[in-house]
Order: sequence, then C-alpha cells, then structure tokens
Amino acid sequence: MHKLKVFIAESVTHEDFYNRDWEGHAAEEIVRLLNGRTRYRIVLNKTLLRRAIKEAADKGYGIFHLSCHGDEEGVRLSGKRGVSWRELAEYFREAKSGPAVLVLSSCVGGDAGIARAFEKLDRRPTVIFGAEATEADDLITLPSAWISWSILYSVLAAEGMTPDVQGSSHQNK
Repeated sequence: MHKLKVFIAESVTHEDFYNRDWEGHAAEEIVRLLNGRTRYRIVLNKTLLRRAIKEAADKGYGIFHLSCHGDEEGVRLSGKRGVSWRELAEYFREAKSGPAVLVLSSCVGGDAGIARAFEKLDRRPTVIFGAEATEADDLITLPSAWISWSILYSVLAAEGMTPDVQGSSHQNK
C-alpha cells in the first residue's frame, strides 16, 4: 500500500457554498480512510490558489487535487474568476516542485488544453486526471465525483502514482 499525501484546494461559488455542494471534505475523508495525509484549503481567488500550490510544493504533497468549475479554456474560481490552462500550469512552474499527480475535479478538467499547457514546461505532473465531459447531460454530479475519487484514491494507494494508473486520465508525454 502506497502512502497518499494529497493537497486539496477547492473553489466554490457562493451558491455552491450555500447549498453545501462542495467535495473537498469528502475527498479529504477518503484519503484519511486510506491512511493518507491530507490538507484541505478553500481558494477563493488566484492569490490563494497560487499560495495553495506553493504550500503543497513546500510540504512535499505528491497529489494536488483542485476542485472548482471549469470549461475548455481553464478553471473558474469563486466569483467566476477565470484561470486559463496556461496560467494554471505557470502557477505550478513557479512552485519549488510539482506534484506527481494533478487531479482536476472540474467540468472539462480532462481537456487536452491542460496537458498542452504543461508540455513545454520543465516541471509538470506525471499524470493528470480529470473529466472530459463537455455536454450538460454528461457532466459529473457531486455524488458521482465522490464515488470517482473513492475509486481513484484507492487505486493510487494500491498501485502508486505512475502513468500506468489510468482510468479516464490524460497523460503528459
């Protein structure tokens, strides 16, 4: 069994917060049930997202889990502030080290745009996991996300964090 060390950063809208439609706490408990270490932070803006990425790098977290809204252009933080795929990749480049695994829990988090954004950077995750759905009917619901992360983190704990652990992932080559 591999020891998971997961940094969870989540950005929710005021409506999500009011309705308790957030997943970070569930992902945190999943990792703890697997005897992993975790840290959970709410990131409302770009400054806090960059701070979370730096903190994760400084503390040696192997997995960075970002939960937020997203589309083909990138991710959206609270208040609909956009972060392009390129910007997000740059935030990781600025940190002293990068995670082995990047989990993007957002609509279209599995878009090839994030892999392309990391292509030319010297520091990038080995594996990127994210949903590819672009149609409203195919989007992942909150309960589906909880189930997906239970499966993903169980597999990562059992098999390690390598490109061979796939499922519905995009790999950087």
